[in-house]
Amino acid sequence: MKVVVLAGGLGTRLRQVVKDLPKPMADINGTPFLELLLDNLLAYGSDEFILCVSYMREAIQTRFGDAFRGVPVRYSVEEEPLGTGGAVKRAFDLFGLDEALVVNGDTFVQADYRRFWNEFAGEPLAVMLKAVDNADRYGRVEVCDGRVASFREKSDEGRPGLINAGAYRARAELFAGMPQRFSLEKDLLEPRVARLRPRFFLADEYFIDIGVPESYARACRELPSLVRQNRTTTVSSLRECESLLAPAPEGKTPALFLDRDGVINVDKNYVHRVEDCEFVDGIFELCRKAKGMGYRLIVVTNQAGIAKGYFTERDYATFMNYVRGEFEKRGCPLDDAFYCPYHKDGLGEYRKDSEDRKPRPGMILKAAARHGVDLRSSVLVGDKESDVEAGRRAGVGTLILLKNGAPDLA
Repeated sequence: MKVVVLAGGLGTRLRQVVKDLPKPMADINGTPFLELLLDNLLAYGSDEFILCVSYMREAIQTRFGDAFRGVPVRYSVEEEPLGTGGAVKRAFDLFGLDEALVVNGDTFVQADYRRFWNEFAGEPLAVMLKAVDNADRYGRVEVCDGRVASFREKSDEGRPGLINAGAYRARAELFAGMPQRFSLEKDLLEPRVARLRPRFFLADEYFIDIGVPESYARACRELPSLVRQNRTTTVSSLRECESLLAPAPEGKTPALFLDRDGVINVDKNYVHRVEDCEFVDGIFELCRKAKGMGYRLIVVTNQAGIAKGYFTERDYATFMNYVRGEFEKRGCPLDDAFYCPYHKDGLGEYRKDSEDRKPRPGMILKAAARHGVDLRSSVLVGDKESDVEAGRRAGVGTLILLKNGAPDLA
């Protein structure tokens, strides 16, 4: 999912409290707002960010460079402001995009972006909406039969209702015939809504824009605790992980995702023989507690040793059969195990890149789909940054990095 972020606004109303920075770089208790926004989007499978930049763009380019947490970052630079629509159209043209998720760089919305993306595949436009207590402050959105019927002007009536949350699933055809400079909202969406009849998606969680000092102050109070679950907790033993398990939310099925080498068994450089298996202290106690709290136990492991010819998939299967047996004996049977045998420097058929290889989230997403796992209430334990990064990209709520001195094998 490619994401176009509108990050070029002047932020005039915010300059009294955010000085010498572009609005998306406003400080939220030590972290730029844009970084929190990208972290939030990463959790739903974003694989490339295109930042539309203009005013004080150097601050953004210096901070993010050409990658954010391993995901490519590219820039669509406006030498002069093109308006929100012109900025998006330029990004689509510049990078030959057929479709993209488009979001405002000054608005934080908690929503299932992966579902939003998948549900409206093929639509020229879908709009994310949010129910608020005072819709007239933002401009009310009217809907009918699953589609947006109209966009209303702002007013002082103060009634509850739906507003445009500033996130869109858009295809390139939407911008055909539009000029170089235009407003996405005023010049495209509002006058053409009757013809476009865009589908809509309701975001039912947290929403805030930081466009005015009052909402910026609220973001500084609220966002740090809200996004804390996406941060990594570092521990030195598995015993410390037990306190980080939370009871399963009603109606949800969480999983405890476990890397293998370094978390389940002591990492001794491409372990694949049963006689070399030594279990990490505390693994069975952790898994028994998780099982008792309703968690699925799922292994997600890179196995580059297969790709490099150190052992075979049959060797891996024999080893894992032994591991499964030991977990069953100790009252915490594994629910599933996923492995990636591929590596870009591998041999023969194994020499390739793969969406399953961590830090990519493929294995976690497949496991969640197979077992009906709620990722936000799930926990991942890994001993490498690539493990927790895969969890972050998949949307796992609690990420734990076990620092045990294990080697970081490629």
